[in-house]
Amino acid sequence: MLRIHFTARDLSRVRVVRLGPLALAQLAAPAMAARDDDHLYGRWRAEARARLTPRAVDTASWLFPYREMQVDLITLAGAEATAEEAAENLLALSQPQLNAELGLARLRGRRPPPWLRQLVAGDHEARQDLVLALQELRHAALAGADGRLGGLVDVEQAEFGRVLLAEGVGAALGRLHPLVRWDPPVLEIPSHGDGDVTLAGGDLLLAPSAFCWPAPHLYVSLDQRTRVLVYPAVRDLRQAAQLWGDPAGPPHAALAALLGRTRAAVLEAVAAGPVSTTVLARRANVSAPSASQHATALRAANLIVSQRSGTSMLHSVTPLGRSMLDGVTVGHDLPLLR
Repeated sequence: MLRIHFTARDLSRVRVVRLGPLALAQLAAPAMAARDDDHLYGRWRAEARARLTPRAVDTASWLFPYREMQVDLITLAGAEATAEEAAENLLALSQPQLNAELGLARLRGRRPPPWLRQLVAGDHEARQDLVLALQELRHAALAGADGRLGGLVDVEQAEFGRVLLAEGVGAALGRLHPLVRWDPPVLEIPSHGDGDVTLAGGDLLLAPSAFCWPAPHLYVSLDQRTRVLVYPAVRDLRQAAQLWGDPAGPPHAALAALLGRTRAAVLEAVAAGPVSTTVLARRANVSAPSASQHATALRAANLIVSQRSGTSMLHSVTPLGRSMLDGVTVGHDLPLLR
C-alpha cells in the first residue's frame, strides 16, 4: 500500500488533468504489447499494432514493457505537455536526468540495443531518434481515438468537480477509483511495495486514462516536486466496449428498433458513465442540440436522469435504462418515446 499524506495546502492544489499525447503513448504501449485483455481493448489493439513502426516497437519493448517496471517519461516530458512541448522537454533534459530513468531499461537482463547504449552515452542523434520513436508510438496508439479519450477525461473532470463542490475534496479523492481509499489526511492506493509519500507543497496531478488498468499508479518526478496519479478511467467491461468497440457500429439491434438508431446510441453513450451534453454529443456523433433533444426524450421515459453541475448538465442511466441495455425484462410497460 502506498500512502500519500496531505496538508490543507496540498489539498487545495489537487486537480484533474488531461494527459498530453506522449504521456498517453507511454501508457498505451504496454496495452498494445499485451496478449490478453482483449475484452478491454477490442479492435483498437489490432489497429494500433498495424500502425507501429519497427523503431516504435523496439523503443516500447525496452522503455515500457508489459507488466514490468517502466521508464518514467511522463514526468520528464511533462504530463500535460503537447507533443511539441514534450519533444522539446526531452531534447533539453540534462544527460544525468535522462540516465537516471534509462537505468531501469538497462537492467532487463538482456544486452541493451545499440540505440539505448548511445542514448545513455549522450549521443544527440540517438536522443532525436528517441523523440521520433515516441511520436510514431503516439500516432499508432492515438490515431482516431483522440475524441473518445478526451470525452472520458471530460466526464472525470466534471464528476470530480461535482463531488468537490457538493462534498469537499476528501470525498472527491475517495471516489476516484474503487481501489483508492481516503482516510483523512491520507490517500491510500494499491502498490507492490509499502511506502509513504509527503507532498510538502508539491503538486499532485490526477490523470484519468483509458490505458491504465486495473489499478492506479503514481509517477514521481526526479526532483520530487510533481506527482502524477494515473488512474483507470474505464471502470467496467461495458464502458470498455463503448470506448474500444467499433465507433461506427450500430447499437443493439432490438434496442435500435425500439428507440431508433440514434436515440439508442445516445442511451448507450449515457450508460458508459455520467456525461455532459457536450461529451454526449461527441460520443453519439450527433450535434449538441440533437443530443439535448434525445436526452430530454430519454429522461421523460425514465431511462436517464439529469442534474446540473455548475454550468453543465450531467446525464446518468437509470435502472430501467440499464435493464433495457442488458436485455432484462422489466415488470411494466415502457412509455412511448416521441
